[in-house]
Amino acid sequence: MVLLEVAEIRTKPVSGAAVLLLREADGRRHLALWIADPEKTAIADAINETEPVRPLTHDLLARAIAVLCEEEPQCIITKVEDGIWFGELVLGDMRIDARPSDLVALALRLPVPIWCTEEVISTAGILLDAGPEDALEEFRHFLDDVSPDDFGPGPSTSG
Repeated sequence: MVLLEVAEIRTKPVSGAAVLLLREADGRRHLALWIADPEKTAIADAINETEPVRPLTHDLLARAIAVLCEEEPQCIITKVEDGIWFGELVLGDMRIDARPSDLVALALRLPVPIWCTEEVISTAGILLDAGPEDALEEFRHFLDDVSPDDFGPGPSTSG
């Protein structure tokens, strides 16, 4: 398993499409997932530690898991097929199918690590050779020129 961190969320100026950039915690590989606006907001709110007036869906689920589960949950991005990303929320012996964008929003709230399989990072990862700041700038330029069609189906089903 590969430990991931949220690097940033970028929004394309013209289309408004959002890309969630995850980076390998101890490496140079990155994953770019197109995400829908509600998930973008949920992830950004968790990063910024924004407290809603009333619990939203990810907040409710995180609170329920924290109260009901004895073991630490795992949020794992498991595969990419035809441009669609898959993940699992692991609660003890249970494995629950989940979109990676929801897993990230949930992991940030619990807080627990975000993982992916070696196969995911090997096949869908983007290797950035420069230093951290240069690599991030290089990737930002890449995101400025890329479109969701370059990755398969749209954000409503893939992230």
